[in-house]
Amino acid sequence: LEQVYRTNVIAPLALMQVLQHQLKTGACVINITSDAGVEAYEGWGGYGSSKAALEQLSHILGAENAAWRVYWVDPGDMRTQMHQEAFPGEDISDRPLPEESVPGLLVLITGSQPSGRYSARKLT
Repeated sequence: LEQVYRTNVIAPLALMQVLQHQLKTGACVINITSDAGVEAYEGWGGYGSSKAALEQLSHILGAENAAWRVYWVDPGDMRTQMHQEAFPGEDISDRPLPEESVPGLLVLITGSQPSGRYSARKLT
């Protein structure tokens, strides 16, 4: 649990604390979240609560820095080892690979959408 929080909450917060004074107006900050941060999945309490914390941190960061574009992006279900381990025995070969979320992230990076929560696949 500690490692999950270090990865999903503490590290992004620490990075922002270090970099915040170097970011200019219009800076783009993207945090990767999950539907587990807003939906309750049995057995996913640690991961889901860490993503919920990341979403709240992102929301606050955007509120405190209105000149930045702060996004927390859900890439959706993906064909990853983590997903397979969460659903052993399930065929996840129909899930997109992680890199298939990149076009949605690029829309945010190059666009002018307001700060907020987005689904990567719905952006393209």
